[in-house]
Amino acid sequence: MNRFALLICLLPALAVAQPAPAPEPEPRSDAPSSAEAAPSQGETGNNPQSERAEGATPATNNQEAGGKPRSPTTDARGDTSADTQKSCPDDFEDDDSGDTRVLAPLQLAVDGRSLTPGRIELHGLHWLTDAQVRAFIGAPRADSGALLSGRDVHLFLRRLARSGLFARVEPRVRVAEAPQPAVLEIHLEENPVVSAVEVNGLQDLQATEILEELLWLPHRFPTEDEDEESFTATLRVDSRRGTLSVVRPCPPRYPPRDWVARLERGTLHPGIFLGGVAHGLERTLKRLRDDGYMLASLSAVLSPDGKLMMTVDEGRLESIEVRGVDADIAARVQDALDLKPGTVFLRSDAKRAVRRLTSRLPFLEPADANDSDSPRSQRAHIIETREPDGTRAYHTQEAPRAKPRHREQVEFELNWKQFADWWDDVDSADSITLEGKKLVVHLRTRRPDFDVDLLPMHTQVTGFSPGLSGRLRLWDAKDRAHVTVDAALTIPLRWGGQYLPDDPEGTQRQRRINMLGGAKLQVPRVGLAELGAQVYDFTDTLDRWRMGDIDSSLYSALINRPDRDYFRRKGLTAFATWRWADDWLAGVEYRNDRYESMRSFTPPFSLFRNDSAPFPNAPVTEGRFDSVVVRMEYASNVPAAASVGSLFRTPETSLFDRDGDWESRASLRGLLTLEVGNGPGSAGGDARFWKLVSDIAMEVPTGWDTGLSLRVRTAGGHRLPEQKREALGGWTALRGFGFKEYRGDVSVLTSAEYRWSALGLFADLGTVRADDAWTDARLGLGASLHFGDNVRMDVAWRTDERATATPEARLLFQRTF
Repeated sequence: MNRFALLICLLPALAVAQPAPAPEPEPRSDAPSSAEAAPSQGETGNNPQSERAEGATPATNNQEAGGKPRSPTTDARGDTSADTQKSCPDDFEDDDSGDTRVLAPLQLAVDGRSLTPGRIELHGLHWLTDAQVRAFIGAPRADSGALLSGRDVHLFLRRLARSGLFARVEPRVRVAEAPQPAVLEIHLEENPVVSAVEVNGLQDLQATEILEELLWLPHRFPTEDEDEESFTATLRVDSRRGTLSVVRPCPPRYPPRDWVARLERGTLHPGIFLGGVAHGLERTLKRLRDDGYMLASLSAVLSPDGKLMMTVDEGRLESIEVRGVDADIAARVQDALDLKPGTVFLRSDAKRAVRRLTSRLPFLEPADANDSDSPRSQRAHIIETREPDGTRAYHTQEAPRAKPRHREQVEFELNWKQFADWWDDVDSADSITLEGKKLVVHLRTRRPDFDVDLLPMHTQVTGFSPGLSGRLRLWDAKDRAHVTVDAALTIPLRWGGQYLPDDPEGTQRQRRINMLGGAKLQVPRVGLAELGAQVYDFTDTLDRWRMGDIDSSLYSALINRPDRDYFRRKGLTAFATWRWADDWLAGVEYRNDRYESMRSFTPPFSLFRNDSAPFPNAPVTEGRFDSVVVRMEYASNVPAAASVGSLFRTPETSLFDRDGDWESRASLRGLLTLEVGNGPGSAGGDARFWKLVSDIAMEVPTGWDTGLSLRVRTAGGHRLPEQKREALGGWTALRGFGFKEYRGDVSVLTSAEYRWSALGLFADLGTVRADDAWTDARLGLGASLHFGDNVRMDVAWRTDERATATPEARLLFQRTF
């Protein structure tokens, strides 16, 4: 454009420098007639500015520039346009149909006489003019004597049909007397002209959203701020005159913006409705349904004066039906779905409702409807009807339902694919179908759950003990009682030549197989979350509240620091837990256990520090203990589907399953347990003991990615056996200090951490009561780097008289509370 402006500026100077033009000679009789094959610039020409001016309104469309004498400059433009016209490629190269490469232009011949149309005539135009349409498709003027080829006619018809300006393009061949060429009459029906649009019936949506989709233009459609096509500017200067020719090499790909109805900066500009009103309404309806308004429908009335009255029905449910379950279960399902008839139906609402259902009624799962009327595939069409007075009405018509394919079922046929599909989960969207405005939810009883997990257990009292844990869950279709069976097995391996000095029998005992098994019932009708029992003979610990199983095994194998005390436990536990609300549970347990001390093997079996002393494993009070544990727990934001119970049950840890993101908001969690029991006392004979544990944690978000975490843990008792005594020091139990550096019968621990996205600062403060006296409060300070919800890197320093500049550091993969 800068070069174009420079040429225009130079033109007056060049014109002044030239002599006066001589009288124009008569054109030669042998001049090529192709100069008239393209419209002149003065009429509808190839100048885009003149095209916009002509196509702005019907009034300007009627002002055709005809009958003017053609100047030599115009002739030059016509010559150039005719030459470039033949070199223009098909402007539908992006069409993937491939018909331009396969279908040849039409050729007609009768008795050896060619009847291929050599001229075209346009009929039926109202808003647009003949000259405008010819200029747009690149056809010669109506008064041109140039003959067209079959390829030209073929290309012009394609451009007319795909321009979006016409509702109908009907070609008719008119045969003239020889030697006149045949004429192709093209009868056109313009798409309606829209001058105003009014949208009614909206509730959730905005009118601008509807208008933007209704009046959508192709993404390559020329904008109001750019030229529609490139230009070729030619400056001819000779001894007689200076001429400037502006030539469009090829016809425009799309019609000018001024011709079509469009929405610019929130303002509707009148024009031809590109593609037709029915097409625009159908596109808008498809967008609404793709956005989740699956019951949406549209209707509209277009008056003869161009005003479009549009009504949007966002789609309201009339009823809900549940299939695949009994009637009494279906009533509970509808309550859990919480979808009310008369509300606007959104696909996302239905998906959330199904997820909410499976959370409240976990024994059910979505079933594949195997129906072509699923919400994601349901389609509709817009039907147009015309009145005698010119009014056009549009309404939505649902596509006919496809008949399901009937496949022959072969009895007793079984293959691996069917077996695998039987265990597959079904997406919630596949379980929802629509029948008119009725929502149908397809459900089935959940199939048995079977989970197997690897237990890479490593301790300094057993060495490497790989094993497996498994769970089988059987669901009752009537929701009366659901059965769960748990089991775990680990096998200590004899690697590294480890042994107990001077105790070969003890070495054999500590390498015994670890076994645990149990079964429990869930009875939802009475709020009973679990009722069952476990039997076991395995290596156990009461330090799971300090460090997770994975972290303890990892650091035991790496640096000989499991940060846990282990013992052998053999016995029986019976338990019952009630969950009367999503956030609350209460339980009672009976334990009958025999405890046995274990010692660390020599030499340490670890990757590093294997030449150091064995990790000290504290002895326990051996013998048989009977005890009863009563517990109360609270956890805010816990989902109803969160499972209750643990394979390794301890009074110090919660029974709520921590899987999931239910702690992403402000939360409060609390655990209170009381254990009362009898067992061997320190003075000989049986003695009664009791222990109370209280553990409260709170998380308070202070910003988008900042928050404060607080924890207060208090535990203590009377006449406690050694394995149940309290101790502070080590990770998550007074960080920065040594493992169980402070021991006693009562402990108080407080922790606080402030987090900025991935970075956090924390402080631990704790004290222990031993021999009827409290130790001085100990403070540990540190920083943490978070790599997600569970993985974190902690560094901590102690602040007492034994403080050093070198911190303790751990990369932890499990949260313990």
